[in-house]
Amino acid sequence: MKNYIKIIFALLTGFLISSCDKDQEMAVLELEAKPTLTADATNFVLTKDDENKKAVRFSWTNAVYSPAVGMKNQLQFAVAGTDFESTVNTDAGEKSTSIEYTVKQLNAVALGLGLAPGQAAEVEVRLQTTISERMDPIFSEPIKLKITPYLTDYPDFFIVGEASAVGWNAGDAQKLFKDENINTIYTELKSGKAFRFLGQQDWSPLNYSIDDPQTKPENRYFKTFSSNLAVNDNENMKFTGPTGMYKIVINSDPSAKSINITPSAVAVADPANLYLVGSVNGWDAGSAIAMTKVGTGRFELNIVLPDDAEFKFIGQQSWGDLDWGDIDGAGNTGFLAPKGANNNVKFNGGGKTYKVTVDIPRGIYKINLP
Repeated sequence: MKNYIKIIFALLTGFLISSCDKDQEMAVLELEAKPTLTADATNFVLTKDDENKKAVRFSWTNAVYSPAVGMKNQLQFAVAGTDFESTVNTDAGEKSTSIEYTVKQLNAVALGLGLAPGQAAEVEVRLQTTISERMDPIFSEPIKLKITPYLTDYPDFFIVGEASAVGWNAGDAQKLFKDENINTIYTELKSGKAFRFLGQQDWSPLNYSIDDPQTKPENRYFKTFSSNLAVNDNENMKFTGPTGMYKIVINSDPSAKSINITPSAVAVADPANLYLVGSVNGWDAGSAIAMTKVGTGRFELNIVLPDDAEFKFIGQQSWGDLDWGDIDGAGNTGFLAPKGANNNVKFNGGGKTYKVTVDIPRGIYKINLP
């Protein structure tokens, strides 16, 4: 037993001596030169059309330690003047001394820092060098960049409020049809009532209202708006036009941020009847298939739909003024548009039975298995 104790004591002693030696080696490690960083460009107006082109090349000289040690480099980006409190980082490799960013990659960095699309802002970038978790990293002198990013995706808008057809239930907020930066819906609005737009079917995080000092800063969005809108309170807008069906168009391009509300070509929100007409009945309006009314401006119909079925909705068994179809060409977007602005609903049903539901006040239709 004594021999075992001696062996264990010897091993522990050797380990402690070895650890002390390593600490002594770390203690005499000297930084002879800090890393340096350069960029071949510093001013950027980024555009989506150029996203695959080179934007900038960063080059650096590594830190010099004596004795030489392995090190890890990162590029750190931060909004200028924030002392790099919040950063977007890119690993720079262990052996590389340069890295190139495409327009798309640099734009992602800018958006990651919270820069507003279409607006120039100053950014700082530096090289961080780390050699050990037990030692503080060292940094190059920062470089200042001026970046104008572009929007990679345009926001969604959901209407909610007393003026709308959905009321104040955020979970039921009605999404607008989006085509790039243009969001559209034909829907009912009530006079003198409040509403707003959400960025999701929830109260947070995104709300959109008029850009006005009376509106909470975080909700200010629409720079220009039609004359039938007014600031209602610190979160909402008020619709001041007559109650009826309207076309709402939002342009979310950062240079526009506009909303325009005009009367719909079909003013009726609650027709007495609604019929389906199309390829399923030879496009004979006189024999259009009656739908069942299930609520105010709401109708439904169970029907067998083959592939390549095309149809529209009409308010009479004839080709008249009450006419609704798809908002975006022949297709199945789920959004209604009135006569003069619509196309056929097109659906591949495969010969199955579907429930077709139309909600005119909300400006939507649905095709689901019953």
